[in-house]
Amino acid sequence: MILKDILPIFNKHEVSFKEKYKEVGDIYTFIFETEKQITWKAGQHGIFTINHEKINKPTRAFSIASIPSEGHIKISLKISEDPSEFKQALLNLDSGMKVTMRGPIGSFYTKNSKPRLYIAAGIGITPYRALIKNLLLNSAEITDDKLFYLDGREAFIYTEELEEASRISSIKTKYLVKREKLNSEIEEFVAKHNNEAEYFIVGAKTMVHTIETLLKSKGIKKMNIIKDTFVGY
Repeated sequence: MILKDILPIFNKHEVSFKEKYKEVGDIYTFIFETEKQITWKAGQHGIFTINHEKINKPTRAFSIASIPSEGHIKISLKISEDPSEFKQALLNLDSGMKVTMRGPIGSFYTKNSKPRLYIAAGIGITPYRALIKNLLLNSAEITDDKLFYLDGREAFIYTEELEEASRISSIKTKYLVKREKLNSEIEEFVAKHNNEAEYFIVGAKTMVHTIETLLKSKGIKKMNIIKDTFVGY
């Protein structure tokens, strides 16, 4: 991660909770509003701190699923029937309550107009919503972009928006439930584009490592692999 993508960690913002809703299964989306305009690159994440309750670990990082022009901060996350203190505190938010957000930070964003392969596992889809929204605003940057969205539970979210993107652009999404099928789709994309493309991966540590190993075994250079690993999710 380069310095300019880390320095915004010193920027602190108060964001106001607006609403939450269930996407599918145990996945919830939370919307926050800001009094002052905040800018960020699609694909970056914010570091959120709970203020309205005293909990042991009040700070967590989440990918921002919205883009600045939407006028709000959107995050989506899994919340089980026995949630962590942090997630329970999120559920307890009432409209207008404040949460602190530092950043946004991170280097998980597009840097050129190469073909791009986006690989998401489960809730790892969140930054891709923003990346695709941003690409649609800059259609000249779209080449041969593909999203492979893996979820063994078939708990796919943002499907209406992803399908709309597929309808109006060349950004195509494939919904997958088997890791073997994901691997074969990746290999097909690599055979077509090799190191002339960028490869984005989001998911749990094991999944990201496995996909990165596969890409490297096919000759993809480290510089063309962009990762976002969920730690302790």
